[in-house]
Amino acid sequence: MITKADLEALIQRQAQPGSPVLSVYLDVDQSHAANLNRGFEAALAHMLRSIEEQLSDASEREAFRADAERVRRFVADYQPRAKSLVIFCDDSADFFWQRELDAPVRNDAYWSETPYVRPLLEVLDEYERYGVILVDKMQARLFTVFMGEIEEHREAFTSDRVRHTKTTGMDHIWSQKHFQRKADMHVRWHLRTVAEMMSHLAERYAFDRLVLAGPVEATSELHRLLPKRLRSRVIGAISLPVDAGEKDVLRATLQLGQEVERAEELKLVEELIAAAAKGERAVIGLEATVAAVQEGRVWKLIYAEGFTARGGECTQCSSLIPEERRTCPYCGGAVRPLDHFVERVVERVVEMEGRIEQVRGRAAERLSEVGHIGALLRF
Repeated sequence: MITKADLEALIQRQAQPGSPVLSVYLDVDQSHAANLNRGFEAALAHMLRSIEEQLSDASEREAFRADAERVRRFVADYQPRAKSLVIFCDDSADFFWQRELDAPVRNDAYWSETPYVRPLLEVLDEYERYGVILVDKMQARLFTVFMGEIEEHREAFTSDRVRHTKTTGMDHIWSQKHFQRKADMHVRWHLRTVAEMMSHLAERYAFDRLVLAGPVEATSELHRLLPKRLRSRVIGAISLPVDAGEKDVLRATLQLGQEVERAEELKLVEELIAAAAKGERAVIGLEATVAAVQEGRVWKLIYAEGFTARGGECTQCSSLIPEERRTCPYCGGAVRPLDHFVERVVERVVEMEGRIEQVRGRAAERLSEVGHIGALLRF
């Protein structure tokens, strides 16, 4: 599991002259035919060979080979248990970081001054943490879902099954109504208890979204009984039996989450475009966005999936330059070219505790029509 502290440490790792970091994103999913019989090792070898062929300096090639060999040794001993493997390695500094992800990544490798974390940030943006309540009128199960993994936390204790007592005589109708009222009271007590249990879970795991699952009658009543702070996180309800398997709960949760995510991304892009047109704390386009980053004004960076651009970074004042220049327009210092310029912009926003949002599908198409990238501003 990747934590916020993990990401912060990677982003804040300072570049060390003459000591680049090898970043590897490797698809190891055994449900993919190409990865069977350790096919992912061949994919890794191809990526590493492609990088080495681009290095002309002998000392650079030697340093890269040391990093590559360390990664190869690790992968050779690795037994796939997840969908993806992420590795950062700088052998000269004895730096080696690896994590497994139960979320897909595209095979890719980079050798650069700092860890290439943009794909990792994009995975975390796409796979937010969910709370899931699977409930009926008698039972409840609580889950959290993160990075394609599901964890069941506890089962709710339920009271004895309600029995409707059959009687004869004049009191027959009164008795049925009386016990039905008791049954309804029990259901409300049960659902209130479930809501309270999930409140405690939310404090521990701070999930972004909440999914209700189960029969409509139970989820509707539970939604009404949730505390306001939890009700505001509910993104929808799905129909599942309370004894559904974890894989079924995970599949239904992720499907709902993706539908909601795409709709919210499109709404966000339209709001960005409208705000930028009115000059209301929003900018669109690479140049305007980078200028806002330089001024520390970006609250949320928004960019289309797959968007890339070249630019540079001043070696003296660290200014980001959204064009290829040799000297910095701010201080006159030398500019270091960056092939992965958008990633550096993303990192800078994260460093200033801003948020990032990569949009996909129709939202990406819409944003690409007006400049591929933009930002909502703090001021």
